[in-house]
Amino acid sequence: MILYTTVPLEQLYPTDQSDYQKQITIPCEAGSLMVEQQGDGDYRIIRLLSSDPHAYLNPAYEPGTILSSTLRY
Repeated sequence: MILYTTVPLEQLYPTDQSDYQKQITIPCEAGSLMVEQQGDGDYRIIRLLSSDPHAYLNPAYEPGTILSSTLRY
């Protein structure tokens, strides 16, 4: 079966609930960032939550970008 959809695979085929417990939402200048805590204390951006279309063009908010845990949010 082939699914033609814009829905992320994570929503179609959910993973273990413990994976979601590592995710938090933090405020940023453009809106909010959903991040996942890494083993070393840093955070990896999962997605940007913003109503500003220009914020999605900012490479600083790109999914997969690692944020240092020394930054204050």
